[in-house]
Amino acid sequence: MGMPFKQQELAKMMDGQFQEFLVKGGIAMPYLVTKIVYPNEKGNEVAEKYLEALKKYPPDENVGVEVVPAAIKSSHEGMNVLSITEVKDGKIEDALKRTTSMMLMFRDIPGYRYSTQIYLKVEEALAFLGMSLPR
Repeated sequence: MGMPFKQQELAKMMDGQFQEFLVKGGIAMPYLVTKIVYPNEKGNEVAEKYLEALKKYPPDENVGVEVVPAAIKSSHEGMNVLSITEVKDGKIEDALKRTTSMMLMFRDIPGYRYSTQIYLKVEEALAFLGMSLPR
């Protein structure tokens, strides 16, 4: 006896097909979360590039709402930045393109690293399991 169909599909998606599913419009309004780390001594260079990137790729409210445009903290591994965008229905591909294009502007800065991930809202994750939040 295996998992129920929805759980099987979720497990497959979490195993690599998830992003493809989202791009095809499988989730209504996911969060696009970008995490960035760079050396402390590169702060001015990153800040200048960030302002340049914002001019070239300004926030687009047709694609999503920046819930956290950029939250920054310092750590032993360098500066850490967190950005969260609530992506509008059917716009995940556009949001990924914008974020990737922005991040590529920083590629020449030594030590600059980033990752972008797609998170489900709890309501959407529960729906995959045939559940919903209590009312």
